[in-house]
Amino acid sequence: MASIKEAFTEVFQDDNSFVKSLILAIPLYFCVNAYINGSKEEMAGLWWLYIVTYLLLFGFFIKCTANVRNTESHVMPSLNLFELIWNGFKGTLALGPSIAINSYIAYFLCDLAAKHLPASVVLTAFQTVIKCIFASIVLTGYMCFSRKFKISDAYNLKAISKSSADIMIAALFMIPQLLLAASLLLLPICYLLWLFWGTWHPISIFYYCIVFVYTLAMAAHYLAQIDFETIDREDEEMY
Repeated sequence: MASIKEAFTEVFQDDNSFVKSLILAIPLYFCVNAYINGSKEEMAGLWWLYIVTYLLLFGFFIKCTANVRNTESHVMPSLNLFELIWNGFKGTLALGPSIAINSYIAYFLCDLAAKHLPASVVLTAFQTVIKCIFASIVLTGYMCFSRKFKISDAYNLKAISKSSADIMIAALFMIPQLLLAASLLLLPICYLLWLFWGTWHPISIFYYCIVFVYTLAMAAHYLAQIDFETIDREDEEMY
């Protein structure tokens, strides 16, 4: 069974994990700080930074997943920024159509249900299940893609049809565990930051960004564990 404890431990014991998280937190800090403290004009002028930061962190996330599931000796990738940005771009290219299609179908079904069912707990539960089902399809495609970075693997229908339900359940269990792991990093230090500088001081924001990078790595590690348990190797070799 996938273990958040294993993900937490291996990420922290990874070579130079703090230095890598520190460096990747820098562009994220400028984005967050501009969003919180900047004007709309400043935010609009930094659109390129938001795009680069997204590609960088998404590429980092994909590469962490690939390293764990391909049993590499390290979790976090080397900080070849151009390679990470390229991986992020390729991942977006591979998963973008899947996200768009599945989001549209999920929205259509949820809207259809809202028209025929009265507003109630049943409707909310039904819409939540629909969203989870289509999100799991995208997540399964992501796992298939991250192994060899082949765009066609993101549409491995055999693996998606066989494994997406199991992945949905495992991912739902992952969310509270991941939040708990992140809180172990945040809460003790956040109290000290609040005492000395305040919640939204630049030092505090930068620490939040470092924790976010660590959390990304832990999530990627956990997803790789889920992949080992749910997707058959034969299904991955479809393409």
